[in-house]
Amino acid sequence: MTSAKQWPALTLAAGPVEVSPRVLREQSRPILYHYDPAFIELFGQVCHLVQRAFRTKYDVVLMQGEAILALEAAAASLFEPGDKVLNLVSGIFGKGYAHFITKYGAEPVELAVPYNEAIDPGQVEAALEAQPDIKYLSVVHSETPSATVNPIEAIGRIAKAHGVLTIVDTVSGLGSELLSPEGWNMDVAIAGPQKCLGGPPGLSLVTVSPAAWEAMERHRPPLRGSFLSLLDWRDSWLTKKTFPYTPSVSTVYGLEAALLAMLEEGVERYVERHQSIARACRRGVEALGLKLWAAREAIAGAAVTGVAMPDGVNDKVLRGHMRERYGVMISGGYGELAGQLFRLGHMGQAAHPAYLAAQLAILERSLADLGVAVELGAGVGAAMRALDA
Repeated sequence: MTSAKQWPALTLAAGPVEVSPRVLREQSRPILYHYDPAFIELFGQVCHLVQRAFRTKYDVVLMQGEAILALEAAAASLFEPGDKVLNLVSGIFGKGYAHFITKYGAEPVELAVPYNEAIDPGQVEAALEAQPDIKYLSVVHSETPSATVNPIEAIGRIAKAHGVLTIVDTVSGLGSELLSPEGWNMDVAIAGPQKCLGGPPGLSLVTVSPAAWEAMERHRPPLRGSFLSLLDWRDSWLTKKTFPYTPSVSTVYGLEAALLAMLEEGVERYVERHQSIARACRRGVEALGLKLWAAREAIAGAAVTGVAMPDGVNDKVLRGHMRERYGVMISGGYGELAGQLFRLGHMGQAAHPAYLAAQLAILERSLADLGVAVELGAGVGAAMRALDA
């Protein structure tokens, strides 16, 4: 049995994030039969709330599994042998999508940049002009392992001009940037509730454009009768208000609570809160003499702040010290970036000055404990000054 003292006081990692008491309370509601009229009504309401969060009129599908399900579903539903897919790689998640491209018989055309950089839209245009037979473009909006963001609006505009459909992983982008599937030409956009929305893990929030539905219908044969089938969701829920398989009832309750909290605050204010806390966090990190991982301010993400490991400090030692001695859990580098950076999370309810001050204060104290020359209070002070506006 897990000892209570082993649990952190604050989880400020790269997700899943801590959820609010409201979300926890709603998840404890009685389990409804998924064809109970009350649940049918609730599920429809949650789909509408997702549309409002995305600021879209596109169809919404709530796939009953963590966002990797929907990312594979998009590949399985769209790609055919011989299709060319321009895969934009600015981090580990972007690189990993090539697995799904090849799994379903398509040919990945990789456009890559260093993992502290962002994709240059000019290079996207050049790639599409050089290979006019490219049919699809896949890209990660917010690369949480790298704490960077890509210019999806510009990339989407270029893709549309070339008749290329886009698959956008915005798992940690929804809530941290003011996006729009129509405005940004995102044909299949995939988000997760466990990041900036401050909801529970276990669902994929998917918006699908009319052009993407048409492409799925043209697939030879269309993908049906599969847990990966987006068309099954369209033909059951969107058409008949039935389900292709049993939905995750309690997780849907939690998602509803998280979305309502976001929309009550207002999408614009919600996003700006994430942006302002992230900016303040970066100023605090710099005041401690640490180096930000993102190559420049314009591409730094609002979901997490990536910080290059200081000389002489071990990633696991620092994070372990923060957690075991002071009760604050943060994330390290992921995959091939392990050991090169640590990440300070500020998503959902943690996008708040109180959480930011606590996180930076514990970081300062832990660095000092480990022999790093830092001025206690410098990071917290700089972050709080950055919130003046």
